[in-house]
Amino acid sequence: MPLALVSWTSNGLNDNLASNVDTLDKKLLTRIFWFIVVLLSAYYLYRGIKFRFFTDGNLETKAIWYYLHLVTAIAPLLLGPFQFWKWLRVNHVTIHRTMGKMYIVGSLLGGLTALYLGLTIDLEGSVVPLLLLSITWLFMTISAWISIRQLNIIAHRLFVIRSYGLALVFVFLRLIGDIPQDKLFFFIESDVTRDVTLEWVSWVIPLLTIELIVAWLPSMGRKQSAIKQRYSD
Repeated sequence: MPLALVSWTSNGLNDNLASNVDTLDKKLLTRIFWFIVVLLSAYYLYRGIKFRFFTDGNLETKAIWYYLHLVTAIAPLLLGPFQFWKWLRVNHVTIHRTMGKMYIVGSLLGGLTALYLGLTIDLEGSVVPLLLLSITWLFMTISAWISIRQLNIIAHRLFVIRSYGLALVFVFLRLIGDIPQDKLFFFIESDVTRDVTLEWVSWVIPLLTIELIVAWLPSMGRKQSAIKQRYSD
């Protein structure tokens, strides 16, 4: 066998092996990521329900609104991981679409109830961040619905990612809330200001992180590729 052919075959096998390893690594990382997301969601959902509904004094006012928010907002929290499952999207389109409709309805109603709770919250400093969070969540969800109605799959996927990321603010807020606030915000002396800062950070950072991953970095990559193509012609 000619040496060049042996070298070409060897390189091809190495490339295929590397490609398979990369694929396995990505699948493993994806499964670990979703396992962590589901685990944290279940844990903080349990803690949230226990605190709000089974602790004395936490349902003295607006009880019906808290129940409505729980019943509606729990849908996107639980259905989100299934909507990103490629096997389900490809092999069971009808189920994916039905669960997608449930996700959108749950997100819209959850966003509306969150909007009301934000408007009527006792902590004045929390009103604005909660209102903006609710409005942004509603916007991302409505945009996901409009884009799929227009058969714009790419835009639909990106808006669903943003919408689900905002649904997970429930988890992120409690995750960073478990960190002692005098350690996390050591540069802020006022407890009230720390609580307000936590409200802002809990949804602004996740949203900015999502934008960085799905929009900003890919845009930089496309621009760089375009420049390379232009000067290579």
